[in-house]
Amino acid sequence: LALVALAGAALVGVGAWLAPGRPGYALSLEGAGAGVLYLTTFAASRLFDVLPAPLALAALAAVAALTVLLAWRADSQALAGIAFAGGFLAPFLVAREPGAPGLLFAWFAVINAAILALAWRRAWRMLNALGAVFTFGLGIFWGWRWYAPAHFAVVQPFLALYFAFYLGVAILYAKRAPLESKKPVDALIVFGVPAAAFALEAGLLTDRRYGAAWAAVVVAAIYAALFAALRRRQEPGLALLARSFLALAVVFATLAIPFAVDARWTSAWWALEAAAVYWIGCRQDQPFARAFALALQACAAAAFVAGGLPRGSMPVFANAAFFGAAMIGVAALARAWSADRHRAV
Repeated sequence: LALVALAGAALVGVGAWLAPGRPGYALSLEGAGAGVLYLTTFAASRLFDVLPAPLALAALAAVAALTVLLAWRADSQALAGIAFAGGFLAPFLVAREPGAPGLLFAWFAVINAAILALAWRRAWRMLNALGAVFTFGLGIFWGWRWYAPAHFAVVQPFLALYFAFYLGVAILYAKRAPLESKKPVDALIVFGVPAAAFALEAGLLTDRRYGAAWAAVVVAAIYAALFAALRRRQEPGLALLARSFLALAVVFATLAIPFAVDARWTSAWWALEAAAVYWIGCRQDQPFARAFALALQACAAAAFVAGGLPRGSMPVFANAAFFGAAMIGVAALARAWSADRHRAV
């Protein structure tokens, strides 16, 4: 194990030495060396039990930090992606159970703070998306496996912190991307993060009668405040982002009503989210965003059908069953309007 780790470190060292003259080849060596170090640490801890979990976690953190520094020097998103992917997976690689949520989510917070710091100086769209996917994807996985109501006081502040991190990332990307890109708004960050974060929030608040409704009101107020703060900025990316925030403020304010009277919210939320992502995908010619929106709209319809017919008496129109059906139709019309306005793409 030590010899294999030494070989991985040698690959990283040779790559760093060759970087000035042969940057492409050097990046390949550095990425391969980092991968060897990650896998060797995992094997030493989980497969052969010769490295204690705390020490293995520290080793993985050191490898991730070194790889981020190399990626910064080489201006390489791919190498940074390897580093952060390894960092996010480290607690799950070296421990058979991730342990207390405070330690796990504090570790995620440190990684996301690093992503936000990089966003301050680099418009790295792929890295932002990777961080969001790992943060909320692993958060959903942890919640499904280990969450209990007793964890609420610990998990809730971290969820709010992650949401704030990616609001900052979206603003920084929109501010910096016009210098390097014709797509100043990252639709998956702007619209995908609130979708995932609010799904998690709704899961945390299932035992509170109006918890999801109040959460929707708070999020709507945040987006409305950001719209007011950004709408007069001169940067074209921030102007488009402000309009996106206004759309999200309207979506969350509208969703607060069915949350207050009925818990069936999935269809309405997914359909509106799909329409917003499709609009950005058309505006910025992002085929992946448009494909994601179409898939999400189909999932909204499937979720509505799977929910079955409502039972018992409910207020006319002011119920989530009607709201979900109506929003699927409204979102489809909005998507068709976007497609008609952007026929070239």
